[in-house]
Amino acid sequence: MISESINPDQDAPALSCAQATRDESITITRDEQPITILLVDDDADCRLLIRDAISECKVNNEVHEVSNGQQALAFLYQTGCYAHAPRPGLIYLDIEMPGLDGLETLRRIKSDPTLSDIPIVMMTGVCGEQEMQTAARLGANSYTLKPANAEQFVSTVLASTNYWLMVHQYPQHHLPQERCRR
Repeated sequence: MISESINPDQDAPALSCAQATRDESITITRDEQPITILLVDDDADCRLLIRDAISECKVNNEVHEVSNGQQALAFLYQTGCYAHAPRPGLIYLDIEMPGLDGLETLRRIKSDPTLSDIPIVMMTGVCGEQEMQTAARLGANSYTLKPANAEQFVSTVLASTNYWLMVHQYPQHHLPQERCRR
């Protein structure tokens, strides 16, 4: 099996999931460290679909799962059983969860300067305009609906993962100016 490490800050071309062959896998890194993905959803089937979509893309970065907002915060603050949890580079966050819901979890993450730079993709079945506006106001980086069709769901996750880990440029992590076109 071929394993390749991709750093979006270098000249490596952005691989789409369609470009990964059966025998290669990629690890997406930032500052020489693999990027960890955190899934926050009370629905185990949705977490499985997201994990499968990322795996289908041949991305072998670590994917961690929690089932509610309280667990997500414990993971991010490395408390309790998450004392050694890695800092995620991407979070998929559901809205409707028991206890601490996704919008309150989002608010708490984005209001903490030590966590606010982590991209958060709201991945939810809630398609109300009010929730979308609230998520945007609270700092969600993306708002994606969970399609009812499993194939479309996988496609949505693939596009989001590819964008946030391979395409998006951050102020602190980006291509050097000399490698950019003007």
